[in-house]
Amino acid sequence: MDDLLIIGAGWAGLSAAAFALHRQPNAKIRLIAQGIGSPIVTPGWLSVLDSAKGDVLAAVRDLITRHPDHPYALAGAPALESALRLFAQISTEIGLGYRAELPLHNTHVFTALGASQTPASLPIGYQGAAQAGAQPLFVGFAGWRDYYPALSGGRFALITPPISNRPWDLTPTDYARHFDQPAFCEAVAHALKPHLNDATSVAFPAVLGLAHHAETLQTLQTALDVPVFELPTLPPSVPGTRLFNGLRRYLLDRRVRLQVGHPVGCGVLDGKRVVGVEVIAAGKPQFFGAKAVILATGNLYGGGLFSDDYGRVWEGIFGIPVQYTADRQQWFNAHMLDERGHAVHHFGVRANTHMQPLGADGEPLAENLFVAGHIMAHPIGAPSPFEMAEGVALATAYRAVESALMQP
Repeated sequence: MDDLLIIGAGWAGLSAAAFALHRQPNAKIRLIAQGIGSPIVTPGWLSVLDSAKGDVLAAVRDLITRHPDHPYALAGAPALESALRLFAQISTEIGLGYRAELPLHNTHVFTALGASQTPASLPIGYQGAAQAGAQPLFVGFAGWRDYYPALSGGRFALITPPISNRPWDLTPTDYARHFDQPAFCEAVAHALKPHLNDATSVAFPAVLGLAHHAETLQTLQTALDVPVFELPTLPPSVPGTRLFNGLRRYLLDRRVRLQVGHPVGCGVLDGKRVVGVEVIAAGKPQFFGAKAVILATGNLYGGGLFSDDYGRVWEGIFGIPVQYTADRQQWFNAHMLDERGHAVHHFGVRANTHMQPLGADGEPLAENLFVAGHIMAHPIGAPSPFEMAEGVALATAYRAVESALMQP
């Protein structure tokens, strides 16, 4: 029997496993997931509250005061602060170098469409944007369909990559593997130098290495003699893949059992306690027992919640009641890019301050079942969950781990 079983391999699930290791290094931890989670479809940076001005944690505390049923309020500001510090420490160990110095302030970063975003913490690939200067040069690859540098800014260059076989048909991950090779980096730098002129920095699509990202950044900066940074591209997200790969290796090296590609069919309860889960397998379901379970499977987009054309929304493993609006006409606003977001993004399960999901009677569904991440309901009227997705994932994962590892 495992001490802790985590379902889901997104930001919340992976972070929960890493946090649990730090809290109890000798605990038996198992992570089971149907597939790779949210990091590979996100930019890979950490949004805590993108709209915050000044001290981000102060803005979160204000949000907690105004919305006492918000996931941040349930987890508590101390859990968020501790989670940010611990995640930054772990990210340094895996070579990605997210920062979480306090007081925490949002940072302006470039996007591929010439706009900007304001996440709170960045991996090393994005950090050079702070030294972009007045004339950054945006670089793309001739014929590549995933990034058009002319959309990013006034100064751009298209270079022909040193790839002979269908370079226009590569995925971002394919390009990242090429950048892991020093000879490829040197050839790219050589092709780019005639375009530099008086550029104050160079921005590449986020493909600067997969396994040797830090070395790739250093090689290019040395060769070009200006700051180099990345821009987020279309999925699969290379920064998100780096994070997934780094955390996966981190967990495996510490004897966490990872089973990715194994969908959990249902939870098994004995009265008010979860005794384990059944995983879909060839022949018959396979049972895994655990003292405590953290459910971090995401919402409708992540596969943790399901819906139908009758307007029903449900959670598929434990049958946890979902907070949602039955009238599908109210799920979406009239404009797709409405700054207020859409009601459907706020749907989720309710929990208490221990991260225990609540049943229809408002009581914990099971004393040793906990939730974390985007499966949790967000109050209507609060900022969009997308502008705090990673912060909520970390804070609720940290609090869920605290509660789960106290189980007898």
